[in-house]
Amino acid sequence: MGLQSPKTTNQCFPNQKRANQMTSSNQVEIDNEGNSYLVTEYIQESHRIEEDSIYSAKGHYNAAAIWRWVHLWIGIPNTILAAVAGVSAFANYPVFAGFLTVVVAALSAIATFLNPSERESIHKKCAGEYHALRNQSRIFRNITTKRLSNSIDDLNAAFECLIAKRDDLNATSPQIPKRAFHKARQGIEEGEATYKEDKS
Repeated sequence: MGLQSPKTTNQCFPNQKRANQMTSSNQVEIDNEGNSYLVTEYIQESHRIEEDSIYSAKGHYNAAAIWRWVHLWIGIPNTILAAVAGVSAFANYPVFAGFLTVVVAALSAIATFLNPSERESIHKKCAGEYHALRNQSRIFRNITTKRLSNSIDDLNAAFECLIAKRDDLNATSPQIPKRAFHKARQGIEEGEATYKEDKS
């Protein structure tokens, strides 16, 4: 299972060199051209995307941590029991060694079925993608929409890129376990995802 991320992160923002070369007739004159409402909607929707991304990123990080523990709780006992079974087989304890062999086989089968290592990797990658989307949404809202060298077409393109990336992540990301989501919500409500600059 893999994620189909946008080709480049910077695609969600207007090209600065081209923006600096634009004439004033193409600039976003919010008050004079009647774009105030549209820009306001962009700002509000990008705030929603940022908020959703915060919860999704935190939830996926927590899910990755859960699967990391599952991997350890299965892998470590499996390794130890396999070693003990090997020693017992040469110490005249065939019954005990046989029992341990069955346990090791069962743990190996569970590990193969659950594949916790891959699940951890997928959730961690999703968390990183959502975290990047959060940053892009914040930059779009706080900087891109306020830069007068950007035309309304530039804002449209940047906003559509955010929407496309959000929809792609929502469609391809695995479901976040309920426990991981509740833990994420609790942490966010306690301010874990808030920058110090935003708290001041």
